[in-house]
Amino acid sequence: MISVFVDSLEFDTIIGLLDFERVEAQRICIDMEFSADEFIDYAKVCEVTQSEFKEQKFYKIEDALEYFSIKFKENYPSLNSFYMKISKTQIIKNATVGAKIIKNY
Repeated sequence: MISVFVDSLEFDTIIGLLDFERVEAQRICIDMEFSADEFIDYAKVCEVTQSEFKEQKFYKIEDALEYFSIKFKENYPSLNSFYMKISKTQIIKNATVGAKIIKNY
């Protein structure tokens, strides 16, 4: 089975629980991988991901991970596995932090 991946999709978005995170966009970096029995357009995946982040303004990275694991399964019914890692690249001066999900359907 072939997997489609996206590495280092970077953009600014509103995400986080802290007051300043709710008003000032911060840089995030996303890695994703999809295994499915159908064509997955990685350009479309990038577009949808950025659009949904802009619209949803997630409070927690974990909420975003769960949201996308459901959304992409709905968009690609034959999705067998999904991986997503969301990193906050500037929130801590000397570290990149975040969370990831690995989902097998």
